[in-house]
Amino acid sequence: MVGWLVDHVQLRPGFHELADAHRPTIVSSNFRQLIGPILEREGLELDVRANEIAWHPDGWRARFRNGEACGTCGEPCKRADLPTNGNVVYVGDGYSDRCVAQAADRVFARDGLARYLDEHGVSYERFDTLYDVVRSLA
Repeated sequence: MVGWLVDHVQLRPGFHELADAHRPTIVSSNFRQLIGPILEREGLELDVRANEIAWHPDGWRARFRNGEACGTCGEPCKRADLPTNGNVVYVGDGYSDRCVAQAADRVFARDGLARYLDEHGVSYERFDTLYDVVRSLA
C-alpha cells in the first residue's frame, strides 16, 4: 500500500513553497507510516503528528495519538496537538479539522471544513491551493 501511495499521491500545489517558507507541523488523522514516505519522496523533513499503525503477528494494530475525548467536541481530536503558546495558523479541509480549526488564531479552509465553518459563523480565509496560503502569509 505504501508503494502505491508513493507512486500515486500528489501533494497539493504550493505545498513545497509553504514548507520552505513556514516549516509547518503536519497534524493528521491519518497514519505516520503513510505520510512519512510521501514526505521523504518529496525531500521534506517536517514535524508530523499523526496516528501510528504497526504490524504484529496477530494482525495490524492502530495506536491513535489522542485517545481521550476533547473537552470541546467530545471526540478524540487534533486540538490537543496545537501548541499552547504562539500564534497558530491552521490549514484544513475536512471533518477532522472542525474542532481544531476553531482553536486557531487564523484559519485557511476549503471544501467540507469551509462549509462547516460557514454554518457555524466561524471566520476563515478560503484557499484553493497552498499558493493562496503562502501569498496570504507573506
